[in-house]
Amino acid sequence: MKLTSENYQKGFLLDEELMGGVTSQPEQGSEFVAYVLRHTTGEYLGYQPCAQLDEALALINQVKRDWKFESTSQCGSGKCGGCSKKGTSSCSKNLEKSLDAKAAGATCGSACSN
Repeated sequence: MKLTSENYQKGFLLDEELMGGVTSQPEQGSEFVAYVLRHTTGEYLGYQPCAQLDEALALINQVKRDWKFESTSQCGSGKCGGCSKKGTSSCSKNLEKSLDAKAAGATCGSACSN
């Protein structure tokens, strides 16, 4: 499975150990970040700011994993889609908190996974 310009805002890539995706960088509306993290610990294995969306998508799609696409289309805006990830470290709500903490300069690990 690959992320594209059509699906990157609707979910992320997930396997039994890692999750990865592309998001707009919170403090820079025109920049993007490609990221890979261990969803069980919140530890970032990769966090790469990119000037262009195509660059960020190319980076994440180079990671060779047996990815599945996890949709977040019903999550966000204070709503939970009630998916199997609710309340877990791989829930997109936890991912948003983690990315915000990273952008604020938090070191990864427990600061990024809460």
